[in-house]
Amino acid sequence: MSALSKYFDQALTGATCREILHPGVDCGQFAWRNLLGTVRSNVHFFLPISVLRLLLLIYHRRAASLASVEQTTREFAAMMLNALCVANCWTGAFCLMMRTTGRIHDNFSVSLAPLLGSCAMFLMPAYVQTTHAKAIFVANLECWIKSRESKVIEWMRESRVMGTVCFMLLSAGIARYARKTRHRTEFWFIQPIRRNHSDATAEQKLNGDEHPCRRVCFHQEPTCARYVLSGMRTYFTFGAILELARRLIVTVGQWQQTPAERIRSLLRLRYRLILFLTLYNGTFRLVSCLLARHRQQVKEYDSTVAGFASGCWYGVYPSYNIFNLAVCALTQTHWNFLAEKYAKVALVQRLDRISFSSLVWIASMCYVTYSRAYYPWAMSKFAHKFIDICSNYASRTASENFAARYLAPH
Repeated sequence: MSALSKYFDQALTGATCREILHPGVDCGQFAWRNLLGTVRSNVHFFLPISVLRLLLLIYHRRAASLASVEQTTREFAAMMLNALCVANCWTGAFCLMMRTTGRIHDNFSVSLAPLLGSCAMFLMPAYVQTTHAKAIFVANLECWIKSRESKVIEWMRESRVMGTVCFMLLSAGIARYARKTRHRTEFWFIQPIRRNHSDATAEQKLNGDEHPCRRVCFHQEPTCARYVLSGMRTYFTFGAILELARRLIVTVGQWQQTPAERIRSLLRLRYRLILFLTLYNGTFRLVSCLLARHRQQVKEYDSTVAGFASGCWYGVYPSYNIFNLAVCALTQTHWNFLAEKYAKVALVQRLDRISFSSLVWIASMCYVTYSRAYYPWAMSKFAHKFIDICSNYASRTASENFAARYLAPH
């Protein structure tokens, strides 16, 4: 199947968009039906995500408010608009190219078809830009890794030890650059503590009752043990809520289940993920404190060492999503470090005004349609679900019909 792209023209010689994309109806009927279908399918896909987003906002703000509901409603509307633009512009470009040139082209009909619709991301709120770009990039990176035929890459992706070592290096890099920047790292599970500027005279303000941990480690908790346990409790709670919300969304839609089956479904959590989050954050905090207390001073490389050590828990829950999210986090923190270090350089200032999340999204959408045609077996479950549901399964129809023509005896 990995050779599909090499024989695209041969397989689709004489094929039409009606045969590949919309069997049984003409382009106009398909366009109208697909528009209505994508509205319905995208509500089904994005509504649970918005509910989960609302729950996380309530958890983060420690309160339920109308402002949180309004925010998630605006974000849901933006996600819907963006998805409709991508899905319908992709199918429209596919048919338009066929009707204009008389044939289906490799790049223009598959990889570049969603290009125009993807540009709508420039108009989306920052949260939608960031989350969408990261989610689809993580999914595409998984597809790229799985589809490589190199023996070395194959060995690396099959080895848990190698995966864990690579993750430990990524974790060390994230902690290193997060320690050096003022930006808080988004979507990651550790955050190095730095002494604030307001703490410059903290030594003078400390009284005799103040615990020495605060002077050495910079955390607000009076003891290191409380600091470590606080982080573990936070990420255990976060992981449990996230998993319960995910299972609740899945279970609610299964009306045919008995009450006992629903309870079993709700309890089918990814417990190793919760354990990973808890131990990863706890180990990072523990090692940071041990290093600082040992010499009674915080060194800049402490966070790097702690990040490397805590990464060993990847072996508990090896996952493409976690690994690729670490790649995203490292890229983000390194860019933030460079942007701050060279903040006065005119070129860097101009680059910092560019919505790189939107550019990543556009490139990723072109790659995901390419993958759906040529590497469907290597795509993640999320990427499959995302592109199939959001396109009202038009992408699945096109991919299956293309594969059928390729595999058909000549």
